[in-house]
Amino acid sequence: MREKNWSVQHSKKQQGFTLLEILIALAIFAVMSMMAYAGLAAVLKARAASEPRSQQLAQLQTTLYLLNEDLIKAISRPIRDELGSPEPAFSSGRGNEILVFTRSVPIGSGNGAANSLHRVSYRFEKGALYRQVWSLPDRTQQTQYRRRKLMVAEQVTINFYSKESQAWLPFNGSGGSPEALEVSFKLAGLGSIQRLFLLHQ
Repeated sequence: MREKNWSVQHSKKQQGFTLLEILIALAIFAVMSMMAYAGLAAVLKARAASEPRSQQLAQLQTTLYLLNEDLIKAISRPIRDELGSPEPAFSSGRGNEILVFTRSVPIGSGNGAANSLHRVSYRFEKGALYRQVWSLPDRTQQTQYRRRKLMVAEQVTINFYSKESQAWLPFNGSGGSPEALEVSFKLAGLGSIQRLFLLHQ
């Protein structure tokens, strides 16, 4: 009698899951998998959408930093170009150049040149803003320059503050350095962004 009871209890312990239990478990696992996949897909989609915007903002920050560093060191020093023609210290509106000027560079800054002046040009070409630098302001046809793509933009415009009219006017002339500049960027997805820069006289 004891052996029979032991065999019955042992057989009950050896029973596995029923087919219904397995189907229910599979259904629950499938639902949880679909929920997890939907959440992961949403995260990946949000990340893919935010990466271009983050890159765009990083390019804008770099551009604003370089503009500020260049403009606060701008000086009133005319130069001669590759053909020996005189150029004003500060000008704009020539071809793709939206802004070109002479700036001072501290000697011993690691540039490896004894000259303490650079010529800087900001150019807007085919929907992109470029920064071009000559380490020798008075150039020859053999003088080389460094060129860097800063950012992609739909439009870049520059205005200067006029004391006479007490208003911001388009900067398309040449001559002395203005007292202040307003740079406007029109960026896809971000709209228009304006920044003001004061220049040391």
